[in-house]
Amino acid sequence: MNDLNFQLIGQKIRERRKSLHVTQEAIANYLDVNPSHISNIECGRANPSLTILVKIANYLECSVDCFISQEYTFDSIKQQDRTLDDRIMEKLKYCSEDKKLKVLQILNIL
Repeated sequence: MNDLNFQLIGQKIRERRKSLHVTQEAIANYLDVNPSHISNIECGRANPSLTILVKIANYLECSVDCFISQEYTFDSIKQQDRTLDDRIMEKLKYCSEDKKLKVLQILNIL
């Protein structure tokens, strides 16, 4: 496996942060790090640890998968072999509680 593309990971973090109108300073304060460290992560000049990546994802209310999904190299044919129930449960696993409640409401209507 090749090294992770930390430049792309940082870009995805920046996109998510900006979409939520969150500043680098806010994330830095939450993580108790210097704001320049967040900038360096977003520019690919610093590689976040798994702990930092999880904390950033938590703060930005998403899964780490939002940042690293492009790094997966598993065979997509195996993914198709999974049952529909398994695929639905997998998608729900990464949803917020609010989204899960909305999905439940939709299912109740059906």
